[in-house]
Amino acid sequence: MPWIPIQFHFDTLVANNTTIFWKIIVPPVLYGMHGFLATWMAVWALFHPYKPYYWPGTKVQVPLTPGIFPKRRSKLAQAVAATVTDTLLTTADIKTKVEGLLTESNIYLSVDIFVESVLIEFRDTAKLHRLASDLAELSPTVLHHLIESTIESVKSGKDHRLASMIEKIFDHVILSARISQPQAQLLASFLMEAIITPEKVRSALLILLTPQNITALDDSIQAHAGTGYKILARLIGIKRVCQEARNFLEKEPEESNRVINDLVTRFSLKEQVARQISNFDLRSLPLQTIARAKENLVIFIESFLLNYQSDLLNAVNQIGAEAMASVRATIINFNPASVPAAWVTRVKQDIAHFAYLYLKRELGVLLEKAIPALGMYSLITNKIDLFTAEQIEEVVKRICKQELLWLEIFGGIIGFFMGILQILVNALTP
Repeated sequence: MPWIPIQFHFDTLVANNTTIFWKIIVPPVLYGMHGFLATWMAVWALFHPYKPYYWPGTKVQVPLTPGIFPKRRSKLAQAVAATVTDTLLTTADIKTKVEGLLTESNIYLSVDIFVESVLIEFRDTAKLHRLASDLAELSPTVLHHLIESTIESVKSGKDHRLASMIEKIFDHVILSARISQPQAQLLASFLMEAIITPEKVRSALLILLTPQNITALDDSIQAHAGTGYKILARLIGIKRVCQEARNFLEKEPEESNRVINDLVTRFSLKEQVARQISNFDLRSLPLQTIARAKENLVIFIESFLLNYQSDLLNAVNQIGAEAMASVRATIINFNPASVPAAWVTRVKQDIAHFAYLYLKRELGVLLEKAIPALGMYSLITNKIDLFTAEQIEEVVKRICKQELLWLEIFGGIIGFFMGILQILVNALTP
């Protein structure tokens, strides 16, 4: 079947006031109102009705009664209780109790004695050179043993120190790290040049638009979409449109690539990707997502160590000379006298502060085990279970009233753009 070019007849849309009203003005307004009302109803159904209703004369409950939150109040109570006991209450309890067990001033005294002893040893040139030589000769062995023992501990599954270090690096470095705009531009350029190329996009679309997938899409619309969308899909001929799109992508690769490249340029896709990358902040993600990302990072690094064990150890053997030279030069070039006293004091304070936070966190893990014995989970669950449907609605809206409003507005915006799409569809008809 030859490819039939798509022609828009915009002149028919503005032929008279009637067509302008019904084919240009009405669709965006009507679809926008539909999108807003549909989203408003969805938000309303989260909380309403407050009690179940039954079909007259039967004990069959009307669907979606009561609302989602009132109906799932027990699940909500369990989720909130789990969140509080696993995160919020644990942190506050640890902070309160550890402050009574540890003081930063006592830790600072120990750090002060240790740092001063180290600096005294570094002022002796002979000892410094001897120490540099000894540590330099030992550094390849230490490095090799460190990697080997780390891999063995991961393989045995009994030592979780590596996972603990990765988690701490994630919490204190990766979690707060942000990609600058220039870095985002470079990364976006790489993605557009290496991954999101017109040819690869075309190939991905061809893989997606298989006859089976096109049929599945049409069947899914007919099975799950509303009546209006079913009619719209029939009028548009979604199956035929997809098939024609596939034929165009398959038979006209060069022209398809030009179209895709033009759309990428018109949509400013590179700038949008760069903007999303630079604006991305891990801390804005839900706690569960952050925890899952941290867990996946640990799994990835541990798997990498296990899968490339021999390669890593061979690489360590190859850089032995460089490691020795770097360690020796670093130690010999260190001059304690050149270190400002204020800087040493600040380092001592930073070390003491770090040790204080570290000990507080580790002791908190032990104290955290006492929380289940207090029965806080059951207490919170029972408390929320006693909430009325009105109270649940008030609490949720107090937290995210603005977001729910914007969700309704966003539904209207989507409906508006569907109306714009309807105008284009109207323009297809002479």
